[in-house]
Amino acid sequence: MAMRRIDTVLRQRKTLAVLGVLVLVVVGTIVALGRDPGAGSGGPGGQARSDLNPTAAGWPAEPPARVCGNQAILGKGPAEPPQGAVVIPAGDNSSLELDLQAENTTFWFAPGVHTLSPDEFGQIIPGSGSTFVGAPGAVLDGKRINRYAFTGEADRVTIRYLTVRNFVAPMNEGVVNHNDGTNWLVEYSTITENEGAGLMAGAPGNTYRYNCIKDNGQYGINACCGTEAEPVENLVLDHNEITGNNTGDWENKVEGCGCTGGVKFWINDNVTVTNNWVHDNRGTGLWLDNNNSGFVIEHNYIANNDGNAIFLEAGYDARVRYNNIKRNAIVTGREFQSRADPFPIGAIYVSENGSPRGYGLKSVPTVISHNNFENNWGGVTLWESADRYCGSTAHTHPPFCTIKVDLYDDAQCETDVEDVIPESIGDKYRCRWSTENNVVENNVFRIDKDAIGEGCAKRDYCGLNGLFAGYGTFPGFPGYEVMWRATFEQGNVFRNNQYHGDWQFAGFQPSKPNGGRVSWEEWTSPAPAVPEGFTHDNRPETFGQDQGSTYSITP
Repeated sequence: MAMRRIDTVLRQRKTLAVLGVLVLVVVGTIVALGRDPGAGSGGPGGQARSDLNPTAAGWPAEPPARVCGNQAILGKGPAEPPQGAVVIPAGDNSSLELDLQAENTTFWFAPGVHTLSPDEFGQIIPGSGSTFVGAPGAVLDGKRINRYAFTGEADRVTIRYLTVRNFVAPMNEGVVNHNDGTNWLVEYSTITENEGAGLMAGAPGNTYRYNCIKDNGQYGINACCGTEAEPVENLVLDHNEITGNNTGDWENKVEGCGCTGGVKFWINDNVTVTNNWVHDNRGTGLWLDNNNSGFVIEHNYIANNDGNAIFLEAGYDARVRYNNIKRNAIVTGREFQSRADPFPIGAIYVSENGSPRGYGLKSVPTVISHNNFENNWGGVTLWESADRYCGSTAHTHPPFCTIKVDLYDDAQCETDVEDVIPESIGDKYRCRWSTENNVVENNVFRIDKDAIGEGCAKRDYCGLNGLFAGYGTFPGFPGYEVMWRATFEQGNVFRNNQYHGDWQFAGFQPSKPNGGRVSWEEWTSPAPAVPEGFTHDNRPETFGQDQGSTYSITP
């Protein structure tokens, strides 16, 4: 399914004044607000100076999953066939494809290169309960002819110690588990140099662990597509190295597709993403898009992705904790800076996503805590588009939307009149996703703008955290209404963080009317009362954020 990029959302908001170049020099070395930075409610750890002690802080100092090319992990497949296994000899296996459908059978791939039928639909369709295990050096090669490696809807399929390469799945399709079988286990395998997604994960109970998922054309993993009735449930991604994906550069081929990156999740529930090394992907590292809920994203090392390290979009709750997040979003940040677009690009981007109370969500609030942010283009950006709601022509995911009754059913928000919410709905805020109940606490934010280099030398484009919204241009939520609400009334809080380096902030809107940014003093000074009416001349100047946090101009 086609999604959209950050700059597509930006086109929905009211045009802002072009950002002038403004360099803010923060005087002094430390501004403290008097509370221990570990005193928040985000769980254990968070001691003062935790940035100097990653073990105490909980985030991994080194990548926890150095898998690609690591034969100590990938090379331990059985050198001889397991007892009772069916032997698959190296070479042309096309005559065996029907035999590979047997249920409750172990198949052993002998060392060497294995190929399938010489047409696009040569593929393995496993039987339920089957296991496919590779000897050291076993490779399943699609020869740039076959679309898919493993397909079908079998249950309890296991694939281990196998390299799968050179398959050419079409856009938005995948090579391994193409038809979203349930309870698949893929481990100790290399999925590389394929088109489309290396793996699909659209059914309940899949576990992918200790894999090298590298240099695939679109996604490393496409966890798509759940439905409101049957979300993708109980997916586990653990100790995978996910790198170099989107070799096809799909964002430039299909403008606004939002269809690339390390992993994409679409209507997933109860997902665990732990101990992975997600790096150098040509797009977003981990992208949660559309009605995802119940996510745990912890102890990952996320580095050098062109786009955001993590993008939480148009959905619900997540726990994002104890991750080491380095040098992400620099490519995207430079693109925005080059066209003088003031939108703050963060390592973590939250867009119409959060934890509304009263709906049985796993984590209320959504917590972004105890992470290390180092030399990313920016930190955490919390944003809400005023124009993105059920029935709006600016809504990018039709027919998917939300209503805060059961989180999915938007029928009550439908109307024959475009962009107008029916009066029968009562509370019109039930007809939109919202950036709501997001707590950003006990994190270390560090930036050295000289080390980031090009583009970041324009000092007020990088090194930003923010909480802001778009001006409403549609009748459902006009003017500054959503901007005031998202900034001050929806439980979005920064607190008890540590800042090192030249950090600035975006409050209420991406930049001030004069093109400048919000200073530390303005960001942390007490917030004003929310006015009864919202006009162009009553924008807030202070925000009451980051209480208990510390700030040092030294990187």
